[in-house]
Amino acid sequence: MSLVELIPLVNNLSQSDKLSLFKLLATQIPDAELQAIFSASEYPVWSPYDAVEASNTLMHMIQDDQETSTHAYFKNLMSVLGDRDI
Repeated sequence: MSLVELIPLVNNLSQSDKLSLFKLLATQIPDAELQAIFSASEYPVWSPYDAVEASNTLMHMIQDDQETSTHAYFKNLMSVLGDRDI
């Protein structure tokens, strides 16, 4: 039976049966292969630490949005109030 035929069958299993199948398959993989797959590989991870340019860009975007929102709010308020005395 091919993997293409197995996938729909596995998808129809209950969660507990899927877990049992997972455990069965995991026990059949030799430890050496698992160690090769999950060896101490290092992956670069971005950090915001020392990202001054990014923080400045974000700060300017927030300020621009606040100014736009404030301007739109007061423009809308003035159109609602019209010529009324405040």
